[in-house]
Amino acid sequence: MNTLPDQIPRIITGWRYRLLELKMLRGMARVAFKVYPQRRMAWTALRRHIKTHLGYQRACHLTKAVQAGQQVFLQMTFPRLGTPAIRILAMNELHRQVAIPGWQPGLNVLLLAITKKCSLQCAHCFEWEALNGREQLSREDVVQIIQKFQINGAATIELSGGEPLNRFDDLVYILQESDLEVSDFWLLTSGYRFTPQRAQALAAAGLVGVGLSLDHWDADEHDRFRGLAGSFDWARQAAQNAQAAGLVVCLTLTAVREFCTAENLWAYARLARDWGVPFIRVLEPRAVGHFAGQSVELGPSEIAVLEAFVQKIQRDPAYADYPVVDYYAAYQRQIGCSGAGKRFLYVDTDGDLHACPFCRKKCGSALLESIESGLLNLAKASGCHAYPTI
Repeated sequence: MNTLPDQIPRIITGWRYRLLELKMLRGMARVAFKVYPQRRMAWTALRRHIKTHLGYQRACHLTKAVQAGQQVFLQMTFPRLGTPAIRILAMNELHRQVAIPGWQPGLNVLLLAITKKCSLQCAHCFEWEALNGREQLSREDVVQIIQKFQINGAATIELSGGEPLNRFDDLVYILQESDLEVSDFWLLTSGYRFTPQRAQALAAAGLVGVGLSLDHWDADEHDRFRGLAGSFDWARQAAQNAQAAGLVVCLTLTAVREFCTAENLWAYARLARDWGVPFIRVLEPRAVGHFAGQSVELGPSEIAVLEAFVQKIQRDPAYADYPVVDYYAAYQRQIGCSGAGKRFLYVDTDGDLHACPFCRKKCGSALLESIESGLLNLAKASGCHAYPTI
């Protein structure tokens, strides 16, 4: 990959990472002592938050961060440090420990599908039933939904589909009409038609990063999984175009059973490192969408391989220059799921709310109803079908 040296993100590890964590804790403390009327409340919230954070840290093996230019990220799903969005996330987390007077917490992550259109036939597509149907959301509708969530703060917003680049002009409009101070915006894409010009235009409109779907390190296997020849090359070129435009890149892997070998996982990690990509997101397959009715969930042996891989790449100093890996399912198994409006939720291509893309049960309309009523419906629907909701 022909990436310029000053555009290659740097992985922060060791004492530099620990120093960064201390800086984050100091920032959290400053927020706490500012927003709580009593110091006792601030201290209680901080102690509880530290306990929660340590549990998350152990489950996800948080030992790395990413510096891209002047921007620093702890994870893809956390906003950039030093921004209003990270302060919103901090207040959300403190409020979960001790209620902040007058504060109505928002989401840490909003996953919003903006189109049904897609040229691929992906084996795992969770929007399969709606794919290439009639669009229901105008670009004004999308902006209205985003604004509803941003009123209470939505620290990170991920725009997906379908293939969202099929609505490229609308993407630029959506970014320009949204509050870029409140939220960091990411685009989730296959890389389809992600040209240098489009990458530059989206970066100029305020996009922070790009999540590129890449489901195998081998081009032929990825193309087979995606149902279209050349899709691996799209992703590779898109990664290069994104980084040249100053966008941060994450590769998203749906780790199906046959992929879960140490050889495949390390080959994938080497590819990400060689491409200059600082983040990998690992998802486990679920029997929804195109996978509906199939036995696709990982078994104990595949999960053990994945967890051993994540622990090693995150903690072993020999892999200090490898990408940061986000494997949220490990946290879900150990502690519980934060979907269903607790920390994140999913809005589909009709504007309807779901616990997440894999827990599909419509719980109201983000466009036609209040967000508060939707969150109540999500709570009544009991959240995640696989893990307790926390």
